[in-house]
Amino acid sequence: MPTEITPSSSDPTLATYDSPIGRLTLAARDGSLVGVWVAGQRFFGRLYGINEVVAPSSVDLTSPDSRGSVHAEAGWDEADARVLRAAASWLDDYFAGEAPSPAAVRLAPAGTDFQKRVWEEMATIPYGATRTYGQIVNQLRGAGIPASAQAVGGAVGRNPLLLILPCHRVVAASGPGGYAAGEHAKAWLLAHEAATASSVS
Repeated sequence: MPTEITPSSSDPTLATYDSPIGRLTLAARDGSLVGVWVAGQRFFGRLYGINEVVAPSSVDLTSPDSRGSVHAEAGWDEADARVLRAAASWLDDYFAGEAPSPAAVRLAPAGTDFQKRVWEEMATIPYGATRTYGQIVNQLRGAGIPASAQAVGGAVGRNPLLLILPCHRVVAASGPGGYAAGEHAKAWLLAHEAATASSVS
């Protein structure tokens, strides 16, 4: 039976970031990033009881100029403030057409052992590239982990760290496939990476 990692009882520290695919909510706890969701996304903040209606009123980190002092005004823990600033900088770089590494931000996604293994595979997909669900199944099976396309799809759809763990790079064999943040967002992200990949390789 899968082992579910249950988040602790403390509420995450929240911030927002306005992006080309919509307003993102960033969540940090204990000095790690635990969530990045876009408005309307399936499973938005579910593990943490985050209300999508309330989340947009969180501190806005879109402007780099405001990031240095905003945590003091908000009463944030310094470790959470640090990781939220790092996440916002990561997003700046990504939307500028660079290829920031997921390792640049301290991450702690909550999920089952299988989900985490799928997310680890997603994190290895290079900027501007894609992998099919079937390819990820084969990678997992090659590592001795039983997997099916349906199970992989379920794990991809529950990725709590949108963009940073690049679930948009996982596609169906016959086309782009679904996306928890919506097909238009997935199409935009894949086109963005296709247009900028040559400058970062």
